[in-house]
Amino acid sequence: MKKIILIILFFIPTIMFSQQKKISRWSLAPEFGYNHFDGDINQDLVNVIPTSFRDITYGGTIEYAFTPIWGISLDGYYFPLRAKNNSPTSMYINTNLITSDLNATINFTRLIFPNTRSKFFVLGTLGFGFAYYTFDLRYLDGTVIPAGASYIDQKYNGQERPIHLIKNAAVMTYGTAISVPVTFAFEYNFSKPLALGLKIHYRAYAKDNLEGATYLNWDGVTNDYIGAGTAYLRFKFNSLKRDHLRNLRMKDYEPDEALQLIADVKKDLAGVKAKVDTLQNTVGKLIPRIDKLENLINNVGPDSDNDGVIDMRDLDPNTPANTVVDFYGRTLPMQNQKTNDPKTTQKKYYSEDDDIPAVYFDFDRTELDNDALVTISKVARHMKKDSTLLVEVRGYCDNLGDITYNERLSTRRSQRVKNELVRIWGISENRIIVNGKGKITIPTIKYRPNRRCDFFYGNDIPDILNN
Repeated sequence: MKKIILIILFFIPTIMFSQQKKISRWSLAPEFGYNHFDGDINQDLVNVIPTSFRDITYGGTIEYAFTPIWGISLDGYYFPLRAKNNSPTSMYINTNLITSDLNATINFTRLIFPNTRSKFFVLGTLGFGFAYYTFDLRYLDGTVIPAGASYIDQKYNGQERPIHLIKNAAVMTYGTAISVPVTFAFEYNFSKPLALGLKIHYRAYAKDNLEGATYLNWDGVTNDYIGAGTAYLRFKFNSLKRDHLRNLRMKDYEPDEALQLIADVKKDLAGVKAKVDTLQNTVGKLIPRIDKLENLINNVGPDSDNDGVIDMRDLDPNTPANTVVDFYGRTLPMQNQKTNDPKTTQKKYYSEDDDIPAVYFDFDRTELDNDALVTISKVARHMKKDSTLLVEVRGYCDNLGDITYNERLSTRRSQRVKNELVRIWGISENRIIVNGKGKITIPTIKYRPNRRCDFFYGNDIPDILNN
């Protein structure tokens, strides 16, 4: 049980690393079988099945495929080595060996027939690794071979020879060895995620004492070997969601360069066409709105009621003469204002509060001075009193300069005032309308009162583009 836990823990870090790319590459194969130990032993010649075929060999392999042909794998196995030695002296050999190896893997079927559709594969590995083993040498009657034991060697005229034990002990002493495994496997891929296989192992170890004795009958001159046969079930990770390299032909993995180029071009063209179609649909919807917007902001056109707002933008086309209107030609709200005579009142346009004068600017500038900041603070307090109140900031310029430049300058001045209200005072930008009116024609010189922004209040903003 401890050996099984050791092997599982050995593979956990690699198994937990899942495949994240478009092609899956990882696979895991648990294995079970039998082994045959080739060491310094002489087995019964009349036995068909070697005495080493007594306990089950088990282990597994985790593989990462670089291509459908080549890959790399890490394996781990438990080999119980059991044998009955007959010459030069009779004894039982009981060695438990755990080995792990790093291997280069090859798919011979894909190498020879790169585009075959066959589900049968012939595979091979060549690796290098490390082994750990313990042993238990006993006489046929079950007693442990003691230190200093000897035997009569008939090869040398009945000479008594010692049994060389490792560290003068014959039970549970451990050893280590370098291993060089070579394997061949026959595999059938009966589904995308699963395959069955049979594997033949031939493993060489750089030691001559896997039995526990330095030599028995060959005087320690040859290395020990293990042959094994195992059956396995391979699981290919993520092979249902993605293509797995174990299932791909070479032309699928490395398609013809010209065909791939054509496929890439077609894919790019399809993407470009989709973007063009989307852009055309968007432009088709925007053009009427842009045309309407151009007409709205254009100050050239008929003005039937002579209120300074062209008919295209005028939402109130029948205003009386000398009526103060907003950007959309609507009559500004009015409030009653008491005079010195308590019996009379006079109407005043709700465009400027007595405590809120205009914001003035230096020539060709948009910066706000201290007086401007005080004025803006009053506007902010006024708007905070009534959360439904909207304000239009109208900007003006001197008569100097051309029309286009002054229209832009007056708009920048209005925008500067709006930014101050939004950023410093927290007034919602949806409650502020920016309206650059351009130059005031009289007087024709630099005139500070003309370089200003006025404030006009209301309670709605029309959706001109959608109405």
